[in-house]
Amino acid sequence: MQTLILNLDFSPLSIVPWHRGLILSLNNKNLRVLEYYDLTVGSENDIFEVPAVMLYQKFVRPPKKRTISKHYVLLRDKMVCQYCSKKLDDLTSSVDHVIPVSRFKYKQEANTWDNLVACCKTCNTKKRNRTPKEAGMALLREPRQPNGFLHIQTGPDIWSNYVGSMQDSRLAVET
Repeated sequence: MQTLILNLDFSPLSIVPWHRGLILSLNNKNLRVLEYYDLTVGSENDIFEVPAVMLYQKFVRPPKKRTISKHYVLLRDKMVCQYCSKKLDDLTSSVDHVIPVSRFKYKQEANTWDNLVACCKTCNTKKRNRTPKEAGMALLREPRQPNGFLHIQTGPDIWSNYVGSMQDSRLAVET
């Protein structure tokens, strides 16, 4: 269970674990709880409601650069292999470097949004250390940096009152 934190303009700012949301609701004067889950947790002295949605009372400028990780690449590509269009799960998913890492002077140069794609382990093995063209494979679409909020499509229903439909084009991953 997670807590959605909204910016002052009601745009998604962050998603934190529920226990972090609870601590923030108790200790941070700049955050206001808008919605609670139907769940409480207790201590020796008190019972607390678990926050579902919180609003930051000051506007925070979101970072322009997104962190690249396997998790975010899979979210961007909607858990679909970009070579064979197979639906991926935790056991079959991997991330492929479109241009192999061996072709770069430094590994960090290979880890970019436009060089990483979600792919099944079968296609990743088939492609090996080659470009898609060299392997006789084609990408479903060219990879690029997402400009949407990556986690929102996986949120609980209670969030939809604040972010609209989970498929809202402002919030869903745009590819």
